[in-house]
Amino acid sequence: MQTEDPMMGDKTGISWTDHTFNPWWGCTKIARGCDNCYAATLDKRTGGDYWDVNQKPRRTSKTNWRKVLTWHNQAVKENRRHRVFCGSMMDWCDKDAPEGALTDLFELIKTTPMLDWQLLTKRATLIKHRLPDDWGTGYDNVWLGVTVEDQEYGKPRIDALRNIPAKVRFISAEPLLEDLGDICLANIDWCIIGGESGPGFRAMKEDWAIKLALYCKSFSVAIWFKQHGGNSRDKGGDMLGGREFKNWPRSAV
Repeated sequence: MQTEDPMMGDKTGISWTDHTFNPWWGCTKIARGCDNCYAATLDKRTGGDYWDVNQKPRRTSKTNWRKVLTWHNQAVKENRRHRVFCGSMMDWCDKDAPEGALTDLFELIKTTPMLDWQLLTKRATLIKHRLPDDWGTGYDNVWLGVTVEDQEYGKPRIDALRNIPAKVRFISAEPLLEDLGDICLANIDWCIIGGESGPGFRAMKEDWAIKLALYCKSFSVAIWFKQHGGNSRDKGGDMLGGREFKNWPRSAV
């Protein structure tokens, strides 16, 4: 069985962050965006069964947790903020999280002020219930985000996010599975856009991404276009309409 966290690293292939951290391992598929879950595939390939509906997520090792302090020390030494995506192999709003793990995560976040924590969830209606009691107007080093893969599941998550206080609110339209139609991005600071990659990927039409980017521009939302998707080594490339979009939210620059 899986004992360590191969998605927990000093370096990451995710272009919009510096590190990935998973306080626990495992999740449950809840929407279309989960159908080709890379995390479930990796878990199975490395001997786990933590995406089984009868299996509860497990907490990752103390060694993994200690690495975060190393990243923070590096950030202090460099006098440069590091970004940490939490998490690639779990959902921080999961009600089945290991007991005490979420509390410990927010304690860790508070002790690492030079790390900007990017907390992404598909369980948007649970965000306000999972935040710590001292959240107030938001922690200075936490970005809150929701996945927006389609109209049915994704777009309603934006409404759940937009009124929750946070330094940065962002959406991840990855995988972008359809044209999102008319979309309100008021109170959203950043938008990641990308197509699905890997075996059985569902192709993204460039027009969908361009239309979303135009809405981002009209709402002054910073855009990070990650990839077109597919099975190629470069995952379809990272140019949208012949341009590169690698922009950070203004409040985080």
